[in-house]
Order: sequence, then C-alpha cells, then structure tokens
Amino acid sequence: MSKLLVRVSALLLGLTLAACSSLEPVAPIGNTDFQTNERALLAHQNWTLIGKLSVRQSRQSDTVSINWLQQSRQFDITLRGALGIGSTRVFGNDHGLTLQKSGEQPVTLPSLEALTRDYLDFEFPAAYLLYWVRGLPVPGIPATTEFDANSRLVTLSQRDNKGRPWQLTFDSYSQVQDSVLPGLIKLKTADIQLTFRVTEWQFNAAQP
Repeated sequence: MSKLLVRVSALLLGLTLAACSSLEPVAPIGNTDFQTNERALLAHQNWTLIGKLSVRQSRQSDTVSINWLQQSRQFDITLRGALGIGSTRVFGNDHGLTLQKSGEQPVTLPSLEALTRDYLDFEFPAAYLLYWVRGLPVPGIPATTEFDANSRLVTLSQRDNKGRPWQLTFDSYSQVQDSVLPGLIKLKTADIQLTFRVTEWQFNAAQP
C-alpha cells in the first residue's frame, strides 16, 4: 500500500473522529432554500457514502474505493485499492479508534492527535470533512459561497485553522429522501487535492 494511501486512510477517520461530536447547525449564509436543505441534512446523523476517492499530492496520486458508514458518533470507513494494494479500515467513535490495514495487525489509538502524529506528515483541517463531503460549510468559520439556479452550493471557500485557503466545488447533485447531496466533491489547497465521486448516498436508521 502506498505511503500516500496510508496517510489518507488515517486522515479520513481522524477527521470523522474530530467532527462527529460537533453536529450543530451551520450559521445562515443568506440562501433560504439552501438553509432548508442544510437543516434536513444535519437531521440525518446516520448515513452511508459509497464511491471513489482520488488524492493528489505533489507528484503522487492514488484512487481508492470508499465506503463510509456514519452512525451518529460511530464511524466505520473502508478504503480499497486496485491491483493488490489491499484495504484499510478505520472504525470507532470520539473516545478512540482502530486502524486496520490488510496483512497487518490492528492499531488502536486513543485520539485524533495520536493518529495524526503517527501517520500524517502534512496538515489537514481536522473536523471539516464531515461537513464538506455533504456540501455544507463548516460552522463558525467565514465562508464564501456560490449557488446554482436551484440554490445548490457549487463553490465554497474557507480557511483552516492555519489560515490556508481551501477551494471546494460541488456538482452532480441527487435527491435523497428530503435532501439533495453532491455526487462530485473537489477539495483543493496549495499542496493537496481530494476528489470524491459518490455513486450512492443512503440515510440509515439508527442502530438499536
């Protein structure tokens, strides 16, 4: 498995760990129809994303399949690569997580800080991806937005806690029950680009 894929595997679940306890409403951004969709999305705390994730950093790139199951504060994300790369699974909650790569012993980590310290050598705005992947701005942070004729978010600019600007674009929306969700999400800053191509969104019932 490539070094970049290992980093991204740790990154994705670290973001989920940091974000899953902060599902407060996003501050209004001046579009009533968007706010209605935003409230509907935030009411669904149990969901599944299935698709592909492409990551590009410097001259390295990887594309993997992704299956992201979110159940309130519990998460379970599996990344699988082609041509024998194998799979990486991270699961847990805001009290800790387990990182499991194919052919290796599972690693249990107590916190996001331990995850990023041990597996990442680049910085990423932790706790943001849980919002961004659903086409939502992160709450409490200034945002520059652009909407299409149907009040769907198409571009978003926000800065991380280091002041670096992130440019996001959203496309290929589909209706899922009472909400609309993007099927193509691109995130870009100076040194890394992530592209999600979602083939299926699902809202799930709460686990007993």
